[in-house]
Amino acid sequence: MSTTRTQNFRQVDRSYSSNIKVRSHKKKKHFDLKKIVIISAATVAVVAGGFTVYNHLPIVKVNKAIAAGDKYSQVADYEAAIDSYETAIQIDKHSVTAYSNMAGAYLSIDDSESAKQILYDGWQNTENTGLLDNYHAVILNEAVDALNTKKADMKTVLSIVGVLSEDNTNKDAIELLDAAYSRVFSDAYSYDLDALFRSDCATYSSEEGSAVFSYGEYESFVKELLAIYEKAPSDELKEVILKYATPGDISFTMNYEDVASYEALMSAIEEKVGTSDNVTSMKACLTNSQEVQAVFADIFSQLDVGNVDELRNFVVSEEYIKLRNIFLNKEATPQENTTYVPISREAIVLNNNEGQWSYRFLNFEENPTTKGVITLWANFFEDDGIQRNSISYEPASVEDNYYPHTKYDVTYLYSYITSGKATKVPKMNYRLSTTVTLQDGEEVETIVGDWGGPNEWTMDIETIESRIRA
Repeated sequence: MSTTRTQNFRQVDRSYSSNIKVRSHKKKKHFDLKKIVIISAATVAVVAGGFTVYNHLPIVKVNKAIAAGDKYSQVADYEAAIDSYETAIQIDKHSVTAYSNMAGAYLSIDDSESAKQILYDGWQNTENTGLLDNYHAVILNEAVDALNTKKADMKTVLSIVGVLSEDNTNKDAIELLDAAYSRVFSDAYSYDLDALFRSDCATYSSEEGSAVFSYGEYESFVKELLAIYEKAPSDELKEVILKYATPGDISFTMNYEDVASYEALMSAIEEKVGTSDNVTSMKACLTNSQEVQAVFADIFSQLDVGNVDELRNFVVSEEYIKLRNIFLNKEATPQENTTYVPISREAIVLNNNEGQWSYRFLNFEENPTTKGVITLWANFFEDDGIQRNSISYEPASVEDNYYPHTKYDVTYLYSYITSGKATKVPKMNYRLSTTVTLQDGEEVETIVGDWGGPNEWTMDIETIESRIRA
């Protein structure tokens, strides 16, 4: 009988999580590289003229090469063993024993990549399911090691799914996916909001916790899980899919351009496997963010070409006031309910609070390369019992230079305006405040009263304050 290094499918370190128990996917089966019984050369001996002539038959040469490799393995000369097993394979590419023992030698020198390659090649050449099982075992053991050493990321998860795609009922792969869910996201992507779907090679390195992973890759991963589920549905896989529908319990940022695709993915999950509170609240965020963007789409188009005057009509529009009142009255909404609500077009931040998701758009400080940010004002401020309507706009930086930074504040309020030389008349009127912040912190502010009206006036804030003091 040939010898090989035993490669057990290891459990996730219990000191890391006492809840993880990795089972074999077949009853009482261990993931060991198989010890294959070699056919005795004597059984194929041929006698001619009274002499044994089997020594030069291919099967004999294969067995001799394997036996030599086994002897080298026994004395830990694994490089020589690998050469011997390679010789056996060159003679007979269907030798299951040669592939298995060669993989064992590679594992003995911690070369799992070569071990996986030789096992996979062996399975393709021989169609021996034992070699495929061992190939899967090496992959799953690598994933266990990555989890136990807190080095796992979404690439690790994809390797597990690769096993499941070839063996749809592999319970070990399903259980390991379940175990990886919370660990991968908290270990690899929790250090920065942009670390998951918005990271890039120039900014993030593997030492900081994660390999680059795009939303598109994540969507493909979930769709692959759905395809596996359609072929081999199970309650265990269903629960795994519902978990991975959202990336862990961490806060993360995703590009707005991916929002519609993510919403469609949520719908596909609901249709094929069902839903959960997690899925429902995430889908609500994605849907609502698109509804909010629709409210601001036209005004953004006007502001992009410099038509700040259009804010006069927009701040008193029915759709703006309806949205403003949701925040003003603290009504339920997936969007984070604050007094000053940023609206931008580049990305949204998704936050998980005990299984319920909420979202917000990035403000200017979080994304200084933005095309522009509108801020909805939801603060109670009444003039003679009439609620003010207010809004802010920060245009894109010039050549990505934050300074000088310009901000326009537009308010529709009930106040006195000067009509004629000295007559002050109370009426609803617009006010535009323009603030320019310089790099040294200096601010230059100008206010336009009765903006766009017949009695429009302009004054800088220093003059206004000096008159107030007088």
